Amino acid sequence: MAAIFSVWAAVAAILMFFSPKHVVVAVIGATVFPLALYLSGNPRLFFLFGLFLSAPFGPSLNFMTIIHIGGSPSYSIDLIDFFIFPLLIFLVRDRLAGYRETLRFSPVSFLWGGMIILGLLSIIIGPYRHIAGFETFRMIKCLIIFLVIINECVRLKHFDYAVMALGIGLLIQIIIGFIQFAIKGDLGLQGFGEASLESIKGANLGIYIQRGSLFRIGGLMGHPNLLSAYLALLLPIFVALLFSHKKLLPKIALGAIILSGVTALVMTLSRSGWLAFGVAVIAFMALTFLHPRMRGRFFVHRVLIIITMFAVLAAASGPVLKRIQQSNSGAISFRLEWMAVAWEMVKEKPVLGFGLNSFVYNLPGHTKYGSTQGLYKKFGGVWPPVHNIFLLIWSEQGTIGLLFFLGFNFAVLRMAIRNTRLFINERLYLINVGCLCGLLALLVDGMASFYIRVPACGRTFWIVTGLVVAIDYWNRENRNQIAPECAI
Repeated sequence: MAAIFSVWAAVAAILMFFSPKHVVVAVIGATVFPLALYLSGNPRLFFLFGLFLSAPFGPSLNFMTIIHIGGSPSYSIDLIDFFIFPLLIFLVRDRLAGYRETLRFSPVSFLWGGMIILGLLSIIIGPYRHIAGFETFRMIKCLIIFLVIINECVRLKHFDYAVMALGIGLLIQIIIGFIQFAIKGDLGLQGFGEASLESIKGANLGIYIQRGSLFRIGGLMGHPNLLSAYLALLLPIFVALLFSHKKLLPKIALGAIILSGVTALVMTLSRSGWLAFGVAVIAFMALTFLHPRMRGRFFVHRVLIIITMFAVLAAASGPVLKRIQQSNSGAISFRLEWMAVAWEMVKEKPVLGFGLNSFVYNLPGHTKYGSTQGLYKKFGGVWPPVHNIFLLIWSEQGTIGLLFFLGFNFAVLRMAIRNTRLFINERLYLINVGCLCGLLALLVDGMASFYIRVPACGRTFWIVTGLVVAIDYWNRENRNQIAPECAI
């Protein structure tokens, strides 16, 4: 082992000195990954932690790429796959060796499976088979992430590690965003999901009617609006954990994550993200106030959260009010215009739609810009999809696909609400409430975005969904247990 390590160290040093940036990153990963795996002492927990940590980051190997927006642009091998595949092997081994009597397959997975079947139908009969294949492949991978989570998260420590990994990932995104704001530019981390300098300029340009200097942070999510949705999805989990019986130091850490996250959310200048997070906070306050075990507890925490939110809004009142009052109306006009286009497409093919991942390819003849030439003249080579996940699915997969999607969301929310009625374990109760509020925020954001169609963003959505369903399984299996720390 010493000889192998010595040879690898020499090779790695040469590669890092004489290779381009992406090779250097690969060499570092090939060195750190097996070393961390060995030092962890628990490979299975290491891979589970890595699954949660790597989800929002974009390193990948892409094949047969066709650049477009609104769905997956290629077949890909992602960083998270290196953590999922070993966990799948563990699960198969457990089943074959008799360690598990059954594997968990939630009804939620069958609703998503219906959408996958429609995607396969698009591959078989649709005119845009390759791009339908890209998105179907991504949807299958998302389903695998979900199934791995609900089968692996079976103990309290698994949920603790999940939240820890999500918190680390969240902090990385926030720190990257702060650095971007400080230098008013990109960090050259496009391989990890950062937007290119041209995309950053595009996101910053035309925000206000009069020209002025501004900068919107996007972290490693590819766009400020995507970062804002990511923050609105995850921050409620850490807000919820403030209400747990933790010691002072962990609560200070949680407070720092929340304060920095809300600051980053303001710096994205995303109105849909602000609205989504506001809905999440209101929902959290309502849920904890209505629950008899939480109503009279942590009154000071509620007051501090409200004061903190108002303090951040007061400190950022200038940019916030300017964004609300002086924003260029073109962004809203475009969204409304494209929603009308999507509705016309729905009426034209209401049952099965135009085919998965093909919205932008069906724009010619459905917009006021006319044919392909008119769209190229207006938008260049990359055309925008409708910024509404419900209309996007409806126009591509028809009413059948929309019903599957709505049923899927309803089933997940129903499980999360059912979990709030069981107070078996305090931490799981709060994690579930945070996930529920985050998912509600994402539904609100979905009225103005297609967050879950972006690969890295979609993975975070499935992780939160997986945690809700895993908590539901845990609650049902431990229904007769009351943890001492939860007794009042």
